[in-house]
Amino acid sequence: MGLFILRRGGVAPDGGPLLARIEGELYLLVFSDRARADAARAVLGLPEAAPFYVCPANRDELLRELRDAGAARFLTDYDPASSTFAAAGVV
Repeated sequence: MGLFILRRGGVAPDGGPLLARIEGELYLLVFSDRARADAARAVLGLPEAAPFYVCPANRDELLRELRDAGAARFLTDYDPASSTFAAAGVV
């Protein structure tokens, strides 16, 4: 918690948390700060996506959305310009 994600309006699959499909697996993109989230949004060309702060008050709802979408993994600080990330893990 205490991380940012990118969200699009509406519900999955066209809205909700921004997910990436990698080798058949769905990953949530999480960022350690808003600046990194904004940078990824710009490089990905997703002006409709907004940075969203994940905190205890919204954590359970986010986890439900991820389960419903079939996402079970995450990438931290994904940089689309270099296709690198700081860490990966299981939600």
